[in-house]
Amino acid sequence: MKRTIKNKNKQIVKENMGRKKLKLKRIESLKERSSKFSKRKKGLFKKAEEVALLCDSDIMLIVVSPTEKPTVFNTRSRSFHTILERFCMLSLQEREERCDLSYFYIIIT
Repeated sequence: MKRTIKNKNKQIVKENMGRKKLKLKRIESLKERSSKFSKRKKGLFKKAEEVALLCDSDIMLIVVSPTEKPTVFNTRSRSFHTILERFCMLSLQEREERCDLSYFYIIIT
């Protein structure tokens, strides 16, 4: 991405690097992995809250940490049990489809 900055008699072209794509690989150190997980979890919950607000939807996330500690996050005022009951009312096939990422990619394409 290039941007041009005009400064009196000079024209400067700056090239921005933008964000680099990270190479994803498992973090070997449990301490580092737990720290990174904690930071990423906060970001994930923040994004879930934004989507719920913008789209007027209920979102529930169950996240299990590297130390096997589960955290449940749900948006708005609905309880965990209310959202889970709505999911359980779906047929078995619908539940499996909604838990399978390949179904997600079929909808997008």
